[in-house]
Amino acid sequence: MRIDKVYIEKFKNLKKFNIHLDERQMNTVLLGENATGKSNFLEALVLIFKFLDISDESNRSYPDFLYRIEYKCRERNIKIEYAKNGYEIYIDNVKISLKHFFSKEGKREYLPKYVFTYYSGLSDRLDKIFWQHQNNFYKEIIKADFDKAKLDDLRRLFYVKQIHSFFVLLAFFSLPKIEKKSKEFLYNILGIEDLESVLFVLKKPTWENEKGDERFWGARGLVQEFLSTLWDYSLAPIYHGDKVYPDFRSKGVTQERLYLYISNKENLKLFAKKYFDINQEAPNNTFLFKALESTYISELLEEVKVRVKKKTHGEITFKELSEGEQQLLTVIGLLIFTREDESLVLLDEPDTHLNPIWKYDYLYFLKSLVKSKNTIAEENTETEDGEDRTTQILINTHDPLVIGSMEKSQVRMFGKNKIKNCTDAIEPDVSPRGLGVAGILTSELFGLKSIIDRETQGLLDERNLLMYKESKGELTEEDKKRLQDLFEELSIKGFNHTFKDPLYSEYIINKMNESKG
Repeated sequence: MRIDKVYIEKFKNLKKFNIHLDERQMNTVLLGENATGKSNFLEALVLIFKFLDISDESNRSYPDFLYRIEYKCRERNIKIEYAKNGYEIYIDNVKISLKHFFSKEGKREYLPKYVFTYYSGLSDRLDKIFWQHQNNFYKEIIKADFDKAKLDDLRRLFYVKQIHSFFVLLAFFSLPKIEKKSKEFLYNILGIEDLESVLFVLKKPTWENEKGDERFWGARGLVQEFLSTLWDYSLAPIYHGDKVYPDFRSKGVTQERLYLYISNKENLKLFAKKYFDINQEAPNNTFLFKALESTYISELLEEVKVRVKKKTHGEITFKELSEGEQQLLTVIGLLIFTREDESLVLLDEPDTHLNPIWKYDYLYFLKSLVKSKNTIAEENTETEDGEDRTTQILINTHDPLVIGSMEKSQVRMFGKNKIKNCTDAIEPDVSPRGLGVAGILTSELFGLKSIIDRETQGLLDERNLLMYKESKGELTEEDKKRLQDLFEELSIKGFNHTFKDPLYSEYIINKMNESKG
């Protein structure tokens, strides 16, 4: 799945918006000031694929904006245009029937396997876009006769939340192949040596079904099957009524809970193996992930307390990890675990809580860790350099550390075109690679005039002006004293009169031109 071109007629602040991506690149970073449309573009992509996915052979669904998108998926060139008269779809430049495209077989062939979206902000605007998919998933998995073959068709779109991080940790340690591949990431980057135990805290849901499994308040279908297997490997399942406080005004309400405790990693592996055997499935990352998530979607899961062994702190729970550690594990870990061929990954400021070292290595993590299939029946979809050619990752960031290793073809700069009253998204003239952080900040990529604080820059500007006047023989006695004071003050800050800051020559030239004019 690689997007090439997108045109959006009007969506929020995106008006007659065009973007041309380099579909040869797995990673593309979106740069630009706030309110230039970067997040809106990612949201528009989610909406495009949401309505394509929920449409079927007889009923069509549309976003509230007109668009055109061109992308490559499973070696096919796909062009979709939504105009006032509906969809027009071309496969390898040949127009096809909508009935074929929106059939189950057509969507499996022409739509991305998964669309993952992560947003680090506080707004829930993206979360709501996924509610319909979650509801459709929920209504199917609770059926007693649920057909597991429908799992992939039901969840093409995923919105990543912190709860998924718990599932990631479980997968890391329950699937031998995943554990082997991710061991270096967990240990060297996060300092996690091993899994100690897992406590599933289930709660009585708002619904209750008398015909279902009474151990789980009447759960049926995929949820019941998963929890029933988990029950068999849990140590002394316990029901308990706990008092919870929804907010500071509450006097507390009693919530009926069930505690299922997996006491060690070996029991977790036995549980996972048994679950796959029951379903006649080879150990499979996405199958386990969806089963874990079914407990959350069904209102049954209150919390997963994963206790790990950390090399510097001994035993701690996941919640005791720093926000940066949780965020890195949530995004990178989830992609290692669930990413499959032909996936589109949309990351909106995934580096918010990361330390500078992790920000610097972020794209390296994506390229080196999120590059190959994680299923046991592994197919080789990588090139000799190890990079996956079927997954595309679009990242919205404001941090120069993240893009330091990128070529200009991997960057798109968003900016307001005041003449055309629209947003432009263009490739920069220079590549971030090799510029260094200071060079990136003062280049067109970020457009800062200086990387020095305003106060110090003001002193430098004043010094430069006086030095220019000195070169012209125009200094007064007062100017000479002020220049000497500036030399002394700036010397304390690490500057001296022989140092030429990056803007000095340009400043002098501009002043000379002004004097000639």
